[in-house]
Amino acid sequence: WLQQCGVQLSDDGLKKPLYNPETMETNVQGLFLAGVVCGGLETHKWFIENSRVHADLIIAAISSHHSD
Repeated sequence: WLQQCGVQLSDDGLKKPLYNPETMETNVQGLFLAGVVCGGLETHKWFIENSRVHADLIIAAISSHHSD
């Protein structure tokens, strides 16, 4: 699904989506990622406990776009 949307994936076999870790935005403008999907096939990397920060990063990024 991510590839169909145009999101670039890592070429190391893990198919990790490429995104800006400061904003969680992918190479597709306006498409943000959060949670387990950020790890590609390494689904054990992200959990509720360590990905809660993603929402804050996304909100900050969207807010900054709208304040320009």
